[in-house]
Amino acid sequence: MRFHRFGPNACFFVAAALLAASGGSPVAAQESGPPPKSQISPVPLAVEVVSAQFGVFGADSSGRRILLETARFPAIVSAPYGWYIIFKTSKPTVVWREEFELPVEPPTWGPGEAMGIFTISPDRRTAVTERIIPTRVGFVANEWRYAPGDPIGAHAMRVYIDGQLIKEFKFEIEEGPAQQRRPRNPPGERVGPTT
Repeated sequence: MRFHRFGPNACFFVAAALLAASGGSPVAAQESGPPPKSQISPVPLAVEVVSAQFGVFGADSSGRRILLETARFPAIVSAPYGWYIIFKTSKPTVVWREEFELPVEPPTWGPGEAMGIFTISPDRRTAVTERIIPTRVGFVANEWRYAPGDPIGAHAMRVYIDGQLIKEFKFEIEEGPAQQRRPRNPPGERVGPTT
């Protein structure tokens, strides 16, 4: 697995566009009047989620970075995929945590493990990344890239903010060019143009 930091400047336009489109209000509508006593939460939620999306990162026609939402994509070496969450809170900082679960143990988790960017579960199938961030920007994101030998199949990413499960993203990485083998030519057969 290859881990790349996803900086706030790279995705600021996405956050701004989504907040503008939503009018700066949360996605869930609020009912008028107090909720019935059975629906009152004993602990108020510290984080209000505006948007939570997963997909493949790309660029629009002007070269700006965008997220193409999908839950299924081919295994293409170095293809960036991940998530972002736009949220509101009155707290100055939050702790976000990502649990990235693979269908099987990969041959390697890459240099991120040795560098302490994330930790690996005892069964070597889950990478856990945890960071404290300031909340003034109003979003958090993370990105991974497909590397040769990474498993294909069902994957999951669970994202928490301050211990609250915000979203579980389930997705499939399918066979792509990295897994397809070219047919071998019989000995003596010429390869390429014959003229």
